[in-house]
Amino acid sequence: MKVKEIMVTEVASCSPQHSLQEIAMLMWNNDCGAIPLVDEQEHPVGIITDRDISMGAAIQHKPLWEIRGEDITSHRELYCCGPDDSIQKALQLMEAHEVRRLPVVNQYNQLCGMVSLGDIVSFTGAESSKKAGDKKISSKETMEFLRHISAHHPAHKAPASL
Repeated sequence: MKVKEIMVTEVASCSPQHSLQEIAMLMWNNDCGAIPLVDEQEHPVGIITDRDISMGAAIQHKPLWEIRGEDITSHRELYCCGPDDSIQKALQLMEAHEVRRLPVVNQYNQLCGMVSLGDIVSFTGAESSKKAGDKKISSKETMEFLRHISAHHPAHKAPASL
């Protein structure tokens, strides 16, 4: 199965200069937990999650409207996949980098969708229940991915001011 078969194609995005308050409202209005940041040519340059918003405000001790998306993402690498990549390749990328969402980019490196843990889980099914035409992702692969991505990670040190 390919990423294009399960990815979401209607993706809200914004520029890196948007404030975390604006990004949070985009999440609220689009019922999502992550917003990709794109440049003028629609190339993804970062991604902001709901957790990034809360941690960014807590660590920087600033209101959301004073923090830009780029302030959160500028020091992080962005991982993307292509619509013709296999689900297994996307799972491997997510697992290797401990992320739950991947922007999907076309041949011009422009945002064309998103694939998330939820998308993958919704296409996961018991192999014995496959019917002709049904497309399912291996339950074993999904469970291995969930086990890894949901494991506790080493704690980050809180800023000295706390």
